[in-house]
Amino acid sequence: MLIGLSPAHLQPGQTVDGWRIVKPLGAGSFGAVYLVEKEGHRFAMKMAMHRASSGDAEQTDARLLREMVCLSQVSGHPNVVRVHAHGRWPHPSEGWLYVAVDYVEGYTLGEWVEKTHPTAHEVVRVFGKLAGALAHLHARGVFHRDLKLGNILVRAADGEPFVLDFSAGDYMLAPELTDTPLPPGTRRYRSPEAARFLREHGDEHDARYDFKATDDVYALGVCLYDVLTNPQPESAAPRTMVGAQWPPPAPHALNARVPESLSAAAMHFIDRQPEKRAPTAEVMRRELEALLSEGGEAWTVPLHVPKPQLPLASEAPHNDIPQEDAPAPVSKQPPGRLVAGAVAVLALVVASLAGYMALRPTPVAERPSAPLAAPTVRDAGPAASLSPSVPPSPLASSPGVALPPPAPVEKESPPVKRAPAPMLPPVESTSRKPKALASRQSWPPSPWAGFLKTCAGVTAVVALSMGCPGAQVRPDPSDCPSEARDAMFNRGNKNGLRIRVGDSVMLTLDTRQPGDIGEAGSYADGPVTGVVNISDVRGLPEGTRLSGYLWTGGEFLVGRYSEARLPDGRTVPVCIVLGKRGYVEKENWSTPGAAVVGRSLPAYAVERWP
Repeated sequence: MLIGLSPAHLQPGQTVDGWRIVKPLGAGSFGAVYLVEKEGHRFAMKMAMHRASSGDAEQTDARLLREMVCLSQVSGHPNVVRVHAHGRWPHPSEGWLYVAVDYVEGYTLGEWVEKTHPTAHEVVRVFGKLAGALAHLHARGVFHRDLKLGNILVRAADGEPFVLDFSAGDYMLAPELTDTPLPPGTRRYRSPEAARFLREHGDEHDARYDFKATDDVYALGVCLYDVLTNPQPESAAPRTMVGAQWPPPAPHALNARVPESLSAAAMHFIDRQPEKRAPTAEVMRRELEALLSEGGEAWTVPLHVPKPQLPLASEAPHNDIPQEDAPAPVSKQPPGRLVAGAVAVLALVVASLAGYMALRPTPVAERPSAPLAAPTVRDAGPAASLSPSVPPSPLASSPGVALPPPAPVEKESPPVKRAPAPMLPPVESTSRKPKALASRQSWPPSPWAGFLKTCAGVTAVVALSMGCPGAQVRPDPSDCPSEARDAMFNRGNKNGLRIRVGDSVMLTLDTRQPGDIGEAGSYADGPVTGVVNISDVRGLPEGTRLSGYLWTGGEFLVGRYSEARLPDGRTVPVCIVLGKRGYVEKENWSTPGAAVVGRSLPAYAVERWP
């Protein structure tokens, strides 16, 4: 197998038509993205995951070709990434299509808000430039069709914003790639008129929504709404589901630091009626530019109060602990509420014990464990942070745990993505939760089995009080155990891993579902054993097995691995998460209990569960 010839398997130092691979930037079902270098200059190279002649139902080659045409038509605007080269490799007519574009070193729009805490003036400046870029697109007959926080980068050096990832873009006379009523996109950023069209014509085979400039204006307006109202737009779920109620609360009502004139402008951009919305991106730009002349303290202080960074237990503060992970201060409750709370807790404990005694399983017949679940990678843009994978050797599958992969999806993903479900904080009960276990050949391991059988028999309320893992419950942020931090990061620990915070490896989520990044797997909540398949981290070599747990509720999959079994036989506690932010976005066609994600994804060493 010529691994070096696959877009997903390129390694640093290899060359593609004279472009030297520096490092992987991202990978998804449709493409792999690398930081490349040529003649002393750096670029981002995106490669289609399939060749034109491969019979690919997803049409990834055609998608990248369309993205290249879109970028070529809008070339010249300072806030849109530029195309510098394209070609096919390794064969000029039958090879994989690649496109080399600007490499922007910075943050996604959501990360920019969380890390830099911008003022109202700074936000208006950035969105004014983005609206100008959008007007430039529309003037040349190009629609982006998937504007969202993750498809906008802010350069770290000077705060200049860039629109990128035109994989869902469209231009005049472009060939039809969609066989669904709506074009590809993300549900939260779809205009009300697009959603209405889907309700009225979703069952008509030939129905196609006529995407307009006001749809892109609406999407950029939702981005502005999120930036104004959510202090953690990158790592936390939106505070308000904009399409779920109308009108949604004004930004000023949710965040008193937002100037009222800016709040009113944001509401104008997302008006339910397109005729009442800013009719063009140029009008949007002018409205935002007019706000730059306003003054006063409200415009020059951070829109969101930065949270203080708190040290981990028994440790000095670390500069690299994200501020958003700091626990919020606990407010004092009146005595009456304390008494009522104590009574409620006592009643819950009694109910838990009663439910356990009544429904505990007999030692003779054990119930099969619930099937497992895992995260998905969408088409990555130049700012993505994932890396390619090499598939491990197929392993024996344990019955009754992993779900089979879904049937192939024709062409594009379903047009509407489910909005993220609110993730309820679980009742963390460390005294009753089972200890994380080492990888084993069968699941669930014996200490998990009894616990999961008990959870299966009790009611939802009692299960929550017991700390049972629920399919719709995402675990709360918490400190990584001190023994795991010592085993991972203590350079003086001779038996430790001696790795660093943020070190990453490519991980096959479940040894029962081996496969490439581009191959999707279907997973449900439950314990899981993963295997490291690509690593340049000395302490976590390829072949290391990680045992952990997957949660699949809402729009994201959360994976936490708490024990590593190294190829030399050592077993050490760890804190390793799937995805740079501790979760991974699921594919649009995921269903409850069957999260569809890439079978191999990047995993990161952390000192705090995000």
